[in-house]
Amino acid sequence: MRITDVSIYSGSIETVSFSLVSSDPSARYMVRDMLGLDAEELVPRFYSFGLQSGAKFYDFVMKARTIVIRFTLNPNFSFGESYSDVRDTLYKSISSARNGLVTLNFNSSGATAAKIMGFITKFEVPYFTPLPEVQITIRCDDPIFRAINPVHYKSTDLKTTNPIQIADSISSAPHGFEFQATFKAASPALTIQDQASNPDWYFKVIPTGGFLSGDVLTMSSEYSIKKLYYVRGGVTTYLVDKLDTKSVWPIVFPGVNNLYFLEIANFNWNYLEYYPAFWGV
Repeated sequence: MRITDVSIYSGSIETVSFSLVSSDPSARYMVRDMLGLDAEELVPRFYSFGLQSGAKFYDFVMKARTIVIRFTLNPNFSFGESYSDVRDTLYKSISSARNGLVTLNFNSSGATAAKIMGFITKFEVPYFTPLPEVQITIRCDDPIFRAINPVHYKSTDLKTTNPIQIADSISSAPHGFEFQATFKAASPALTIQDQASNPDWYFKVIPTGGFLSGDVLTMSSEYSIKKLYYVRGGVTTYLVDKLDTKSVWPIVFPGVNNLYFLEIANFNWNYLEYYPAFWGV
């Protein structure tokens, strides 16, 4: 991922922007150092066995990411700006929204390539130095960098026969996806698996009474926002407790992924989408 500049947002307001490739003498903040952008510690976490292969399945997870940014302050003295004024702008970004989160947008030549969200946990100022600086520390509980916009497949982009192929040439890390479908015929279940038959893994939801024509099913296996429910006659029914006990949530890996939806003849696609994910910058 090639990054040219970074913007820090508090809520919807951009508080700081700085370049990583050039030094603008008029810039209020000049980055001296930036740590925590790599995949520092990956932890393999076992979660299941392959049904046919017997292989162990692992998630590779990261602990909360800590990003440290050190700035040199550069007030515009000709407009009466002081070091304190520039520093106060940064202070205001600590909590300018109710959720307390700040967003770091990593940009490439004007377009945002990825973002990450976290809390400012340290604001360090070495006051008595010849070159005034500020160092901020941001803790990101979700440590994965994610694209700001999803890759979106409309209903017309998706096949009505198996397998459904998701080719992710952008991501460097695995991630979940979200889809929505409307049933056009009654179906006892919804099953996603890795093979047409004898799958090594599957994801199967079996609602009480099955799905009926007109049910709108939504599923997301994205990190921290997993959801599974259908809407029938304006009433939402949640289905996580209706999963088969051997189910594993489907994951999209970098490269080509083939998924088999066994009841694909019983529903129409509304959409399928995912956010590209990255281990580091």
